[in-house]
Amino acid sequence: MLKTGIYDLAQIKKGIPFKSCFGGDKKVSITLYDQILALPNAEELAERILLLFSDERGAYKRTYGKRFEIFDKEVLKLLENSFDKKHPLLFQDVGVSDGRTAVDFFEKIAVLFPKITYSASDYNPTVYVLEKGKLKVTLSHTGKILEIVWPPFVFNTIKRDSYKHYPLNHLVYFFVQSLMVKPLLKAYRAGKMKARELHLFSPYTLAAAKNDPRFVLSQLDLLKPFQEKSHIIRAMNVLNPSYFSQQEFKKVITHLHTALLDNGVLITGSNQEAGSLVHGGLYKKTKEGFEKIWQSGDGSPIGHYLLKLNAI
Repeated sequence: MLKTGIYDLAQIKKGIPFKSCFGGDKKVSITLYDQILALPNAEELAERILLLFSDERGAYKRTYGKRFEIFDKEVLKLLENSFDKKHPLLFQDVGVSDGRTAVDFFEKIAVLFPKITYSASDYNPTVYVLEKGKLKVTLSHTGKILEIVWPPFVFNTIKRDSYKHYPLNHLVYFFVQSLMVKPLLKAYRAGKMKARELHLFSPYTLAAAKNDPRFVLSQLDLLKPFQEKSHIIRAMNVLNPSYFSQQEFKKVITHLHTALLDNGVLITGSNQEAGSLVHGGLYKKTKEGFEKIWQSGDGSPIGHYLLKLNAI
């Protein structure tokens, strides 16, 4: 069985189906992400492109707007009573994926705290595209290959297709990588060609950053210390046991704790589909770790880690 993908803007404009003849979703190349921005259905297409694309850790980049509405409403009430609206408020939203939910929250909290500085960051918000003829290779910021396009194929190198169901795809992938991709990477690393930068924040998110200087986009690795301290840190759908090992969690939570100012607040939670129950809450910084202020659902999946850093 052979599986092809969507790799050219002309295919999208012609209305080629996003579903394969067997009912599965076709991979849409990440290299088209910046080319669809001017189209009337850019937000829908951006969501579709991110559907099967993941960063180098295997975490999917997709997200959805209006995902935490009920949770956000309760959080905003608590924050309104915890911080002075007249003073500047430093806010970091981490692991925001394409940033849609970050914009949702920023637009609400900025009404309550007009002097806010809101930084929205993700681990891999920018990728780099190498092109030679029909071949396109997308790299992460660390240089890892994320996607290879060789029409009519779109290969996601992190989330590979099944060997059992698509053996021909794997055969083609092997030859393309060995005979075409390796020489391309060698030329790039030798400085003989340049890569095209591709920002993976949604069109909606990019517009928000352009229109309001209080909303800033950046790159951040939770496994590394934060560069700035904040009054509030928000981490939604990222502090999950499936993303980090126990030792990595110790680093992540220590970095979050250090990055908060005294009496700072951590907002964290996880859910499935938009509008579903969020399991999370608010945690106040203490000397030993965090104190739970409020809980939603079953609480944070890593709540037991947060309550005392030394227990990790």
